[in-house]
Amino acid sequence: MVPRKSPRFAVQLPIRFTEDSRETGGTILNISEDGCMITATRTPDESAYLQLDMDLIEGQPPVQVGLAAVRWSVRNRFGLEYIKVGLDERERLKNFMAMLERSPGY
Repeated sequence: MVPRKSPRFAVQLPIRFTEDSRETGGTILNISEDGCMITATRTPDESAYLQLDMDLIEGQPPVQVGLAAVRWSVRNRFGLEYIKVGLDERERLKNFMAMLERSPGY
């Protein structure tokens, strides 16, 4: 088994993902700097590409991922790898991960 590049953190955060102009909402169940696992009523196919709006911190604009690849999909859950993330969005994501790492329980 290949070790992960970055640690994952268990969360429950809202997300919206778009595939072929079709937007769907879901919940992020775990997150890292490189990807996340989502649960949703509509699950995209493996190898699909999505755009993401992740509501990481209440009251702040969503972190936008321009392109994410579905790496696996089982029932109502699927895993994503971020492919295209802008520099500012990447920095916000890194800061969020650092905040989670400093939080009690992690």
